[in-house]
Amino acid sequence: MLEKSVDYYYVPTRDAHNNEYVPAHWQRREWLTHFTGSYGEALIGTENAYLWTDPRYYLQAEHELNAKDFQLMKQLQGVAAPVSAWLGENAFNCTVGVDPMVMSIAQRRQWSATLSRVHSDLTAIPENLADVIWKDRPTLDLNPLSIYDVKYAGFSAEEKLSRVRAMMKTSGAEAFVISQLDEIAWLYNIRGNDVPYNPLIISYAIVTMTEAFLFVHLDCVAQSDLSYFAKHNISLEPYDQFASALKKLSCAVWVDPATVSWWVELQLDNAFLIEKPSPILLMKAIKNKTELAGMREAHRIDAIAVVKFLSWIEKNWQQGVDEVSASDQLEKFRREDSRCKELSFPTICGFADHGAIVHYHAEKKTCHKITDKEMLLVDSGAQYFEGTTDITRTIHLGKPTDDQKKHYTLVLKGHLALRHTPFPDGACGEHVNAIARMPLWIEGLDFGHGTGHGVGCYLCVHEGPQRIAYGATGIALKPGMVVSNEPGLYFPGKYGIRIENLCEIIEKIPAKNGMANFYSMADLTVVPYARKLIDVALLSKEEIKWVDEYHQNIYDLLSNDLSKDVREWLKAETKPL
Repeated sequence: MLEKSVDYYYVPTRDAHNNEYVPAHWQRREWLTHFTGSYGEALIGTENAYLWTDPRYYLQAEHELNAKDFQLMKQLQGVAAPVSAWLGENAFNCTVGVDPMVMSIAQRRQWSATLSRVHSDLTAIPENLADVIWKDRPTLDLNPLSIYDVKYAGFSAEEKLSRVRAMMKTSGAEAFVISQLDEIAWLYNIRGNDVPYNPLIISYAIVTMTEAFLFVHLDCVAQSDLSYFAKHNISLEPYDQFASALKKLSCAVWVDPATVSWWVELQLDNAFLIEKPSPILLMKAIKNKTELAGMREAHRIDAIAVVKFLSWIEKNWQQGVDEVSASDQLEKFRREDSRCKELSFPTICGFADHGAIVHYHAEKKTCHKITDKEMLLVDSGAQYFEGTTDITRTIHLGKPTDDQKKHYTLVLKGHLALRHTPFPDGACGEHVNAIARMPLWIEGLDFGHGTGHGVGCYLCVHEGPQRIAYGATGIALKPGMVVSNEPGLYFPGKYGIRIENLCEIIEKIPAKNGMANFYSMADLTVVPYARKLIDVALLSKEEIKWVDEYHQNIYDLLSNDLSKDVREWLKAETKPL
C-alpha cells in the first residue's frame, strides 16, 4: 500500500465476473479475513482493517474473524453501500485503491462521488495487492464446456441472439459486452463446471449486429463441439484476448454498469458507452414454457430425495447422526438419481442454536449431534439439466414447545399468505414483501434477510433482477419468473426457523373495472411442511385448506415413486390437518 501511495485498499468478495460463488483462485477476501460467508467487504487501512457483512452473517463473522486483525462492521438491512458511506465520513484527503476488475462501473461512479465530497479519490491498481502476497494461491480450476440441449433451453442460441440484437438496435448499440457468466451461459446455451455450485464456464462475450464472440480457455472446448459454434455463427477466441478485443471497439457499446467491471470500462476508451441494464436480464428471468416444465420436473425429482431424507432422519437420528452426516445423507439421496449434476449451494444443516445462523455451514469439529430436543433447519438444493432447486424445511424430531410451535406457525402463515395473495401487474418485490412478514410484525417479530430471490434454470440459485425484500423496487414481478418464498424467524443462541418453497409467478385474475391484471404464485417445491410444528389453532379455515390441498397434491405426485416405508411416512405427513 505504501508503494502504491494508498491509504486504504478495498477487497470485496466479487471477482472479475461478479460471481456469487467465487472460484478458489479469486477468493481473496476469504483468504485475507478467514471469513467464509458468501457476502463480505474488507477494507484495509494503514493502521486498522475492517470487514462489513449483513445480518445473515453476523454470528458467523463473530466466530470466524480474528478480532485483533479485523473489526466487524455490521451492515444494517437496506444500506446499499456501507464501505463507501464509512469512507465518506472517515477518509478525509485520502486515496483509496482497488483492483478495477473487482469493482463495477456503477460502484466506481458511486464511490468516486462519495469520496470527492471529503476531498479523497479512488484509484485503479491493475495488480491486485492480495495476489502479490498470496503465496499458496490455488490455480484456476478449468473444466470442459458442454452444450445445453435446446430440449431443456427452449430456444436456440440463434433465436436468443436475434432477440438481443433487436434490443441492441432499439437502443442504438452496435456492440454488447457481457462479463456475467450466467448471461453468457444462457445466451449461447452452454454450461460448465468452473464455478462452485453453478454450471458456468469462465468466459466473456461480445455481440455485434452481425457477429458473436465467446472468449474462453480454448482447451476447455471439445473438438466435437466446434460445429455447434460454427452453426450458430459464434466465434471462439482465447480468454486472454478479451482486453485487446475491447480496445478495438470504436462504436456504441452496450454495457450493464451494475455487472461490468471498471476494468472493462478502462479498456473501452475508444468506444461510446451505452450504460443500461443487460437485455438478457429479463429474458433469462422470465422462463419460457420449456424451462418452466423443466423446473417442475426438477422439483419433482428433488422432492423424492428430500422426502426420503425426512423419513430417514426421523427413523435414524438416534444412530449418532450429526449435522455433517445428515447433510451427506441428503446429498446421497439426491445423487441416487443420475439426473442430479451437483448441489446448487452448500447445504445449510443447523440444529438448535446453529439454525439461527442464517447461512451456517457445518464442520465435523464443531457440528452438533442431532437429537429430539430441538429444531433442525435444513436449507438445500441441487442442479439438474431440467432446472435448479432450493428448499428449506424446519423440523422437530421430538416434542416441540408451545413457543416453537407458535413461532413455526407464524412463519408458515406468512409463507402461505405470500403464496396465495394476488398482486397487481407492476408490483415489485418490495410491495409484496410485507405480506410474508405481517403475521410476524403483529407479534413484534421480523427476520433480517430477504423474503425471496430469483432462481435460474440449470443456472444460478440466486438470480436477478427480481427479488422480494426491503428496497426491491424497479423490477416488477412477471408471469414466468421463478422466486423463492422463504420467511424465517431466528433466536440467536436458541433456534432458527425458515420455510422455503420455490414458486413460479402465474396469471391469476384478469383485469376488472379497467384496472391491472393480477398475478399470484404457484408452488414448484413439493415437500410437506412439518406437521408436528403446526399449531392448527393459529390457522384460519382457509389456511388449513391451503395446507391440506398442498399436501394432497404432494402425495398424489410423489407416492408412486417411493418405497413402501417412505410412502407410508409421506401419507402420515400429508393427511388433512
